[in-house]
Amino acid sequence: MLEDELTSQIIDKDAYKTEIAKKYTTFLAQYPEIFSDLISGSIFDFALYDSAETYYKESPVDIFNVLRNGNGIEIKPGGAVDSDLELALSVSAVKKLIQTKSKVEYAELCGSFYNDPDDEKGWVDFVLHKRTQTIIDMGYGKFAQASGILNDYDDINSI
Repeated sequence: MLEDELTSQIIDKDAYKTEIAKKYTTFLAQYPEIFSDLISGSIFDFALYDSAETYYKESPVDIFNVLRNGNGIEIKPGGAVDSDLELALSVSAVKKLIQTKSKVEYAELCGSFYNDPDDEKGWVDFVLHKRTQTIIDMGYGKFAQASGILNDYDDINSI
């Protein structure tokens, strides 16, 4: 299946607590190709935090999950029952990410927020819920490489 044939569906959009989560899910639904490298069945949480302090307290302002299905993606409110990982993002990072215009631009900006986090400008973090090699095998590694988070698959040996 070609990337441009991927579909997206936002489930129960009114269930999101914040306007920024509604905007982010709408953005992700417009660019399902961001998830094209993931295998079908991959599911992960997007947790939005208004500060590093709320991140450390594990108290997101909103959370939703994305499931990579056979045709594309499904975006649902709340955390997934058995997610592969959590992508933790500052609200300031989300505001910039939703302005990107392509999968490559999105990945690069996401990587910059991970590699050079800043409380004011934005930050991104990943909390793995499965073994690193399992996560890589599910396709997350390709995004990590494209974003500059993993420079080479050999980097996983140093994690």
